Order: sequence, then C-alpha cells, then structure tokens
Amino acid sequence: MILRKVGCNTRSIADGSTAGLAGKSTSQFGARLQMGSLPYELHWERLVLPSVHQFVESEDLLQISQVSGDPDFVRHIGYETLRLGMVSAIFLYHFSEVVLERNALAGRTPPIINKTSVRKLISNAAHAADGDPRPDDYKIVGEVADAVKHAELTSEAIVHVPKKGRVIEISHQQPTLFPEGQPAGTPQVLIVTQAGSRSLRALVENVVRGWVATLGVATL
Repeated sequence: MILRKVGCNTRSIADGSTAGLAGKSTSQFGARLQMGSLPYELHWERLVLPSVHQFVESEDLLQISQVSGDPDFVRHIGYETLRLGMVSAIFLYHFSEVVLERNALAGRTPPIINKTSVRKLISNAAHAADGDPRPDDYKIVGEVADAVKHAELTSEAIVHVPKKGRVIEISHQQPTLFPEGQPAGTPQVLIVTQAGSRSLRALVENVVRGWVATLGVATL
C-alpha cells in the first residue's frame, strides 16, 4: 500500500493531476523533474512531506505490529520503517537546495546566496514542539542521509554520527539526549550520535517545523 501511494503521488505531480499521463514515458517524466519544473511549495507538499508522513505512519505501525504475534510481519514492518526513515532524511535534508535554486529566500537580510547560508538559516529555525531550539538537528539529518548513501563516512564534516558502525537502528530503548520519542520498551527508530541517541521522528519533525516557520509551507 505504501509503495502504491508513493507511485500515485509521484505520477500526479507531472501536470498537477493524473490526466493526460497515458503514453508518457517514465524518462520524459523524470526529465521534467530534473529540470526543476516544480515550485518549491509543490516539491515540499508532494515529495518531502509525504516521505515524512509515510515514515511516521510506518513507525506507528511498527509499534502496533508487536502484538501481532507474527515475527515475519514485525520484521517486514521494521525494515520498511527503516527504509522510509532513510528516504525522509534524504528528501528533508536536500530540500534546502531546492529552496536555494528556486530563489525562495530572495530579499532576506543578510542575503541567502549559497548552500551554507541556507543550511545555517534552517539550522537556527529547527525547534522542538515546545519551542526549544534544536540547532544541530538539520545537520544530524544530513549526516543520516550521508550514512544511508555511503558504506563508510570519511568526511571531516561529519561531527555528530559515528563514521563507522551503526548510525540508524530500531531500538526498544528511550532516546538519551532529549525527552523525545517513545518510552523504553516501545520500538522506534533511533539515531546514534556522539552526544547520545536521538529519535529520528523527533529530528525530522523538528526540521519540518523549521521550514514551516521559515517559508510558511504546509505543516505535518
């Protein structure tokens, strides 16, 4: 069901609807996305937010699956939750590049002219549900995205997650760094950092709040 929903959402954004898709090749559709045909608001609503929603829903299902008594089902949902968490981290981290390319922050003082300035802006805007600033969360999400793509992290820019070993995992432990995530005994996706473990769900939600506050885009 999740995969079918992703396919449906992705196909519908080519022309704003599913009309007229008959006969269109997937290569034509992919080229249109690469050429930057989507306004940043639509990119957010059709690509970024759905990836976060699907991860959150899958983590909820993972918690429910524990009472099913079916170890194969639990294992399947576990892997699916990890995969969707990785996807949400990648889409969310690279949204800053979409914002920059679409010139969505024009007129800001100081001016936003490169990736570094966009990343600094969203890092300062990320915050927890209670308003507590979370300036490291965008960077952590980016390091998770890098860990997903590379077998070993070698860049000196990696400062939060371990360069070797496990970065993302399903755990029954409570996150250690902040009062976030689920209590001990409840399965959830945790991120290992040098300072302590974090809830991936909390990380992505905090960064989403930052973009909502910065651009006024749709919230979760």
